[in-house]
Amino acid sequence: MSDKNQNPDRAGSYDADGLDVPTYRQDAPAADQPAGSTAASARPSGGNDATTQFPETSGTAATTGAFGRTGRAEPQEIPPAQPSAPSAQPTYADQDFAAPGGSTAYETFAYDRAQEQPTTVAPAPGPASAPVAPAPAPVATAPVDEADVRDHRRGTIDFGLFIIRLMLGLWLILEAVGTFFRLGGNPGLSGLEADYSGYLAPEGLAIVIPSLQLAAGVFLVLGLITPVFAMLATIATSFTALHELTTSGAGIDVFAWPESVWLSLVLLGSSLALQFTGPGFVSLDYGRSWARRPLLSSWLFVLLAIAGGVALWWFGAGINPLA
Repeated sequence: MSDKNQNPDRAGSYDADGLDVPTYRQDAPAADQPAGSTAASARPSGGNDATTQFPETSGTAATTGAFGRTGRAEPQEIPPAQPSAPSAQPTYADQDFAAPGGSTAYETFAYDRAQEQPTTVAPAPGPASAPVAPAPAPVATAPVDEADVRDHRRGTIDFGLFIIRLMLGLWLILEAVGTFFRLGGNPGLSGLEADYSGYLAPEGLAIVIPSLQLAAGVFLVLGLITPVFAMLATIATSFTALHELTTSGAGIDVFAWPESVWLSLVLLGSSLALQFTGPGFVSLDYGRSWARRPLLSSWLFVLLAIAGGVALWWFGAGINPLA
């Protein structure tokens, strides 16, 4: 084609196996343009230059042309794209590709299983969060024996309780041993029986009182089963204090009381004090609750000691101490 020829060459008979190829001119259709060609000005406005709208064919042209061959598809009309703004590209939203129903789960089918058995795959988790440091494992500690716990704020209390126990216990032991074996000028059981001669059962009292003194004295010195033997010491000293007060004849005049009455009262008060304070840690009862915080046992055994002293006076001496 020469430079002077502004119209495209018409296809010859040798092109496209003897078929006419539609041609067009940019400005206007040529005079010799064959039927079926489309001019550029006749194209719909707003269309894409790369898209050509093929005219519908009918009759013999549709069956004898290139598209009339066996296996060839019918010509389809390609609609022009109409963007919302010039040179704007179509945009897509995520919901255009979302699964029906708004679900994010996906179903997959295995080839070796029936299609009726879908396998639901959970959606992939979101971005991994920062790793959380595991909690430290608890450190196993050996059980603490409460008996081994020492309260250092107690100071010298335990040592003071040991001295009280030692003095009271030694006095009870020496008094009982002197009575049984007549040591230190003690008249022994016969002399004690003579002292109790005015009571209902002097022989029994002469054996019961020193026996209570000896048992209570030994266990108080050791600090063993302290509530029980402090109770026995309270019974013995209370009987001795009442006996001394009765035989003195002083009555309720405290200034006329002899030293034997005051000594018996001091011993009675010491046994009651040990009942409420406990033996302390300097004892064989250091692991017991009454060695640290005596409460219920103290009141219980004090009531038993009072009941025992009343019973001893009632049945041993034949005197009602409550009268």
